[in-house]
Amino acid sequence: MKKRIVPLVLSAAMLVSLATSCTNTAENTPSPSQSATPTPSASTGVEDGYIPAPYTVSSEDELTSKFLEPVFYENEDGPTIGVTLLGVIVQDGKYFRDLDNDQELDDFEDWRLDDQTRAEAMAAALTDEQLTHQVANNGSYSAKSTKTEDVVDENGEPVWTKLYPTSGGFGGGGKSEEEEDPDATNIEYLNSEGFRTLVIRNNPETEVAVWFNNGLEQYSEYDAITNGEVAVPFFTFTNPISHGLPNSEGVAAASLGAGNADAVLEDAQYDREVMWAKGVDGLYGPQIDLATDPRWSRNNSTYGEREDMSAEIASNLVIGYQNGDQGMVEGSVLVTVKHFPGDGAAYNGFESHGQTGRYRIYSTENSLADYQLKSFIAAFEAGAAGVMPGYSQPIIDERIASQSITYNGETYDIRLEGRGNAFNEDVLQYLLREVLGFNGLINSDSLMTNAQQGVEDLTSYERMVLFIKAGCDCGVISFDDATPAELLEQALTNGDLTREDLERAAANRLLPQMQSGNLDNPYRDLEESVATVDEVTSKVEALAEEMNLNSVVLMKNSESALPLSDTSVKVYVQGFNQKDDADVSGMISALEAEGFTVVDDYNEADVAYLRVDPTIVGTGSSELAILDLAEDVETPVYDNNAKRTEETAEITTVSGMDDFQKIADAVHANGGKVIGEINASNAWILTEMEPYCDALLGTFKNTDESIAQVVSGKYNPTGKLPLTMGADASVIALVETDLNGEVWDVCVSPNDVPGYVKDQYMDADVLAASPSGSYAYKDADGNLYQSGFGLSY
Repeated sequence: MKKRIVPLVLSAAMLVSLATSCTNTAENTPSPSQSATPTPSASTGVEDGYIPAPYTVSSEDELTSKFLEPVFYENEDGPTIGVTLLGVIVQDGKYFRDLDNDQELDDFEDWRLDDQTRAEAMAAALTDEQLTHQVANNGSYSAKSTKTEDVVDENGEPVWTKLYPTSGGFGGGGKSEEEEDPDATNIEYLNSEGFRTLVIRNNPETEVAVWFNNGLEQYSEYDAITNGEVAVPFFTFTNPISHGLPNSEGVAAASLGAGNADAVLEDAQYDREVMWAKGVDGLYGPQIDLATDPRWSRNNSTYGEREDMSAEIASNLVIGYQNGDQGMVEGSVLVTVKHFPGDGAAYNGFESHGQTGRYRIYSTENSLADYQLKSFIAAFEAGAAGVMPGYSQPIIDERIASQSITYNGETYDIRLEGRGNAFNEDVLQYLLREVLGFNGLINSDSLMTNAQQGVEDLTSYERMVLFIKAGCDCGVISFDDATPAELLEQALTNGDLTREDLERAAANRLLPQMQSGNLDNPYRDLEESVATVDEVTSKVEALAEEMNLNSVVLMKNSESALPLSDTSVKVYVQGFNQKDDADVSGMISALEAEGFTVVDDYNEADVAYLRVDPTIVGTGSSELAILDLAEDVETPVYDNNAKRTEETAEITTVSGMDDFQKIADAVHANGGKVIGEINASNAWILTEMEPYCDALLGTFKNTDESIAQVVSGKYNPTGKLPLTMGADASVIALVETDLNGEVWDVCVSPNDVPGYVKDQYMDADVLAASPSGSYAYKDADGNLYQSGFGLSY
């Protein structure tokens, strides 16, 4: 697709020529739609007037018959304008996108005005129906395939029906292959749903991504023209996409080792270029919750428990993705930091996607200010333009400690009410906006029917009204009895919500698109995008390799068991996981590439390399998480109010630890060494593993090649633990406690402070009973496995 650019040097004759040069609308080639006689501009040599749309289509069938090549108009001192079916206004020698197709320059079309004024003007110009559709995001609408070859015809041209699913929603990118009508387009679905914000759940090749983006914008223009409305560009989010780095905890491990998060900034800058090139407007992340409860199943997607490093990482992510620290600017990808005000203080680890995990407990005085909020404040000060409140609700009883915060020289009491954060005015209007000064987009976590904590006594209608009144602007919202748009229309009719309420939400959603340039040009040029992604890919790969090496943590190294500098030794490799089906073929190949001989019988081995990759309870589970490396452990089950029931369940975190110990004993009996590797993304209790290892590595879904280079000594490890490993089950024991006649399970170590400081908040008797005398695990060599710990050769 060759980029069509119209420079700012048009005369009157050229304007008329452009408007009348092509007429073959059946094949979607440029043709006149409307024309106007241009008027000379005194300020420049360019004459004012109107440039009709480069294409016209007369039906939905014609719209979807071919992808139109966007036409771009370049302003010398302003944004590039991109259109397919809309016209372009020329005024004062400048181009403007005619979003409502009325050939007049409206305030929301005038990029010379400040962005806030434009956003408010555009929100005011939307119909009631359009406003209601700005609130509800489509939780999953993705290309049918990520592969270019799957979405093109025999001539290599993209095919609409091969690219777009005819349904969407949170569960996936559309109907199953069997359910899809291969000849159906998505137009009926788009018309009926009306959404303009969506979340892509896959990572398509560049060509697919550009076509997917441009086709949606083509539809947006067509829909506006057909209905006589303002064209609202699609706002496309994606979850953070893996491109070879270790997981988030690994990024923290590398950053702690380096003493800075510079590599995070570099990676975010690269990722921004790729996302922008692919037409992605925003990120549903990063998750910057502080990991403070060891049982929480989402610790592995945080940046650890060290609040200062987590804050530095959060700041650098914002600066990298948003193209600087001044908020949204040209080329920014919006960052949506989550889950405000910090979801890591999980009541006994229960995860808030399920009702058992509804509560966040702030039982330590000022734990919000001292720990939970640090990363969010850093992100806001770096210009984060989006924030996502979590599902959870604060516990409001005698377990909550006094919470206050000093910010910008003023001290504020932190008020908390017992509703889910998306419905919580004290969290959103007071703490977030008034105290911390956040003025961006509040995009709630996906409000599915079973995850609307603290408002179960309200009807769907009442929840929808409260959602807006509390301060949310948009989100993925699902009710059983009505769509969000229907409920919002009803609220407008009843007077429970006003147009001003919805205009506020819409303006907050539109503002970042104006700031980034996506409102004036939502299209991507295919050739430029492919070139950008190709150029960045090699840089990303090099950085990923570096981060994989830097994140490996040497936790134990008795008698310098590592590195294995003698490659003549025979190595036995085995993996252990929950399902007892660990695949270590990649590690075997990586060790062989380093020159080692890998044997099939551990009795013949000089060294046993034993990898352990445990599994924590699933998202939303009502079963108390187990951190021991064990199988078939009985654990209590809790109800929807996080109260213990009479039921129990059996949990396996990893299978075969008896075999692990048997192999270790046999190798040691033969005079060999045992190298253990633990996926340290969660705070596992290591009593069944560490004593059997001469050396122990903590990893975070690193590449096998990077781990093998550490083993061989080719790379001297520098990573540091992002989490504190607990001494044993006694330091996270739950004590049945009577509170106002109700029995609750209270953890002996607080849920709301990081592991490295838990000792100062724990009872002396509990610490005295700990094998290490501390919350943290102590190995046979006396190393204390606190966050920030890591050895080198």
